[in-house]
Amino acid sequence: MRYGTALRLSAAVGVAAMALTACGSGSDSGSGSGGKRIVYVPAVTGIPFYNTVVCGAQEKAKELGAKFDVQGPPEFDPAKQSAIVNALVADKPDAIMISVADSKALIPPLKLAKAAGIKIIGVDGDVDDRSIMTTNIISNNVKGGALAADEMAKATGGKGEVMGLNNEPGNPLGEARDKGFRDELKKYPGLKYIGTQYSKNETAKAASIASSASSSNSRLAGIYAMSTTNSEGAVTGLRESGKTGKVKLIGFDISGPIETALNNKQMAGTIVQHPYQEGQIGVQSALDAIAGKPVPRDQNSDLVFATPANLATPEVQKYVYKKECGK
Repeated sequence: MRYGTALRLSAAVGVAAMALTACGSGSDSGSGSGGKRIVYVPAVTGIPFYNTVVCGAQEKAKELGAKFDVQGPPEFDPAKQSAIVNALVADKPDAIMISVADSKALIPPLKLAKAAGIKIIGVDGDVDDRSIMTTNIISNNVKGGALAADEMAKATGGKGEVMGLNNEPGNPLGEARDKGFRDELKKYPGLKYIGTQYSKNETAKAASIASSASSSNSRLAGIYAMSTTNSEGAVTGLRESGKTGKVKLIGFDISGPIETALNNKQMAGTIVQHPYQEGQIGVQSALDAIAGKPVPRDQNSDLVFATPANLATPEVQKYVYKKECGK
C-alpha cells in the first residue's frame, strides 16, 4: 500500500463512504478546451483528501469548459483500480488523472492508456516507470518535513530530545518526510533526534509507542508524527501518559480527529497539504498536454502549518480536506 493512500484511508475513519459520481460536463467554450474529457481515478472513493482533489478539479474544468468525470473503486484495491483504467482505454477520454494505489501494479494499464493516446496525469504519487505520466503533482514532502522541524524548534524552545513516528521503513513519501525533518533539525543543536519508530499504519500501535516513549523518557520534548494515523495515535498516547502539552506533538496531514485535537490544544500543529490545488493543477496540466503545450514533469502543491490559533482562518481553511464540494 502506498504511504500517501494509507494515511488518507486513516483520515476516513468515522466518515461514511461517499461514492464519487460522474460530474457534469462543462461548456465547450471556456479557454478553448473544446470540451475535452478528463477522468479522475482516485485510489479509493469516500476519502476526504481525494474528494478535495475532485472539488478543485471540478471547478477548474468548469472554468475552462472541459468535461470532467470521476471513476474510482469503493475500496483500496490496485487490481480494481487497474480494471477501471483498462475500461477507460476502451472509452478513450482525452486524459486520465490518477492517484495510483500502487506504483508498480498500475504500470501495465497506464502503459496501455498512454499507447492509446490518452494523457496520463499523476496526482499525489508516481509510478515506477517515469516515462508513462506527463506530470505528477504532489506535495514537497522534504519541504514539509523541514517545516515540521522548524515548528518543533519553536514549540520546544529548541531544547530536549525528539522522536519520529512513521508508518513503515522504506516508503519514499515517508522517508522524504523523515529526511526533511532530520536535515533541518541539525540547525538546532539543542534538539537531539533519537530516531524513528514505526506503527505499520496502525493508530493503536502509534498510541502505544507515544505513550511508552513519553512515560519512560523524561528528556523527550517532542514527537513528529508523519501521517494522519500516527498523529491521531500520538494524541491518544500522550493523553494516556499524562504528557499532553508537555511533550509537543507536530503532525503531518489532517482529519476530523486531528482538527479536534488542534482545537483542544492537544497538538502544537500539523503540516497540511493542498489537494484542492492539486486537482486544479491536474486539470490545467491535462488540457495543456492535450493541446501540445509543455508541462513540467514534476510539480509541487503548497503546504501550510495549521495550529490551534490559525486553524479557523480562511488562509488555513482553504487547505482543509472536504467531505463534499462547497462545504
